[in-house]
Amino acid sequence: MTHDFDPAGAASRRAVLGDQHVDRLQGQGSGFDHAWNMYVTNVSWAGTWTRGIIDRPTLSLVSLAMLAGAGQMEEFERHVRNALLRTGVPQVQLREVLLHIGHYCGIPTGAACFAIVRKVMREEGIVPDEKQLGEAPDVRDVYRTSRADSSSF
Repeated sequence: MTHDFDPAGAASRRAVLGDQHVDRLQGQGSGFDHAWNMYVTNVSWAGTWTRGIIDRPTLSLVSLAMLAGAGQMEEFERHVRNALLRTGVPQVQLREVLLHIGHYCGIPTGAACFAIVRKVMREEGIVPDEKQLGEAPDVRDVYRTSRADSSSF
């Protein structure tokens, strides 16, 4: 049995999480959790993030949605940082996923996610890209329930 880390998984893990985070994790490791780190690298990173079927920005957005839904906010924050700094998620798409999180996971979860994104952006010196984000649609054009006709359902 080999005890090697899959090179593709190790490279993907570093590309998404960053060298500093991976080096810190490896520095904390011991013989006790070596098998866990191999599993995460070889199964999660090599087995999912390197498949090339879904691009990294989309995988980041999917991960954010699942982490929020599972209430894993510490990991959510880490993946927000990854999305904004390393995987190339456009701010406008990140915002749309946060809106979906608020809808499907509940307003408190959505509010917590927006707060985490604001915190990460502030810490990383990332300014909202107003040109990319554009203006929000007029809510009167989006939320039409007050004028809904039951025959259209």
